[in-house]
Amino acid sequence: MSPDASAPARRYADCHMHTVLCGHAEHSIEEMVATLEASTLAGGIVTEHLPLPDEVDSDRVVSMYPGELPSYVMALQILRERSPLAENLVIGAEADWRDVDPAWTARSVADARAAGVEVVLGSVHLLGDWAFDDPNRVDLWDDKDIDAVWEQYFTQWCCAASSGLFDVMSHPDLVKKFGHRPRDPRPYYEQAAHVAAEAGVLCEVSTAGLRKPCAELYPAPQFLAELAQQQVGFTLASDAHDKSEIGADFDLAAAALLEAGVTCQAFPKGDGVIDWLPLSLS
Repeated sequence: MSPDASAPARRYADCHMHTVLCGHAEHSIEEMVATLEASTLAGGIVTEHLPLPDEVDSDRVVSMYPGELPSYVMALQILRERSPLAENLVIGAEADWRDVDPAWTARSVADARAAGVEVVLGSVHLLGDWAFDDPNRVDLWDDKDIDAVWEQYFTQWCCAASSGLFDVMSHPDLVKKFGHRPRDPRPYYEQAAHVAAEAGVLCEVSTAGLRKPCAELYPAPQFLAELAQQQVGFTLASDAHDKSEIGADFDLAAAALLEAGVTCQAFPKGDGVIDWLPLSLS
């Protein structure tokens, strides 16, 4: 069968998507992949949250159950074998940087890669035992010094980015999620951009921030500009927790990148392989 000339060209890759396995998303692996296949995206990476320790997530509301990783990888391998996306359906995972136990994070990532995970996102959701981005714990911000929290966050973000554990740093300025901003964020942006460039780690431009109280992309325009100036590569990410969010607002993300002088998005495939997809606006 010849290609449908009227079909829109596939572009962009969504490099951050979740499934019901994490305990706070809406759709199965099969449903997320089917939606990706039916979209106009060139491909994507399913990136489920790796299991967290019981003391952090005993009820499994933010991460997979221990022991689910092999079946998660196998399900994606089987789907990929029959998917029209073929190698453009990538097996990924999101790993939490634990500032209280970086060695635990390293073991978690090593286990994931050994199980067949091809691309690992690094993220900072925890400062000590405080999940600062948890809507159920947002009231704890009331007693915090915002500048001190940003300092702590970016210190740990830089540790994670320079650790060599991750292929991509996800939602780089997640600390702004609820709208808490320091007096001057520029020193944090400059430090983080320098560290990311030195480490050779990719950063994502995530449209999830548009759906949060901060109401802007992760990273903020000034942060994105600093990363671009340092020649850091960028993925595009929806951080979809519902199939309707896959590829959401990618034209806005592409426009922000183009404004910063970035003309291609990175689409990591694992083992250091990266496809560079030209950015364009519809």
